Amino acid sequence: KFWRQAMEEYYGKAQEEGGDSPFDSYADTDHLWSYVPHFHHVPFYVYSYAFADLVVGTLYHSFQTTPEGFEDRLIDLLSAGGTRDFATALQPFGLDPTSPSFWEDALKAHLGGLIEEAEAIASTLGYSK
Repeated sequence: KFWRQAMEEYYGKAQEEGGDSPFDSYADTDHLWSYVPHFHHVPFYVYSYAFADLVVGTLYHSFQTTPEGFEDRLIDLLSAGGTRDFATALQPFGLDPTSPSFWEDALKAHLGGLIEEAEAIASTLGYSK
């Protein structure tokens, strides 16, 4: 019921009910909220989100540690589009994706102290190594 109510509030009444919604009817939309086709039909699709999120974390860490000229380097990276391979694209930022510290820095920049906090809780609960 909530999904249908939210759809009607957002889109208005269905066309068959005299509304101007893009939907003719809401009759078969009750489970629409749970279906994201590209998650189901494109193998490994969601991994690109996680990968991109970590890369943004490394770029953010680069900004935090070397803010001078960062904007110009970022504009150059974005302007290049997909014309550079991954490692070459990140070289101007002093980043080496083959280094374990690249990914560690990404996690630290992105999640801050949450990792240390989780490890401390795990240790307190007896789940650490």
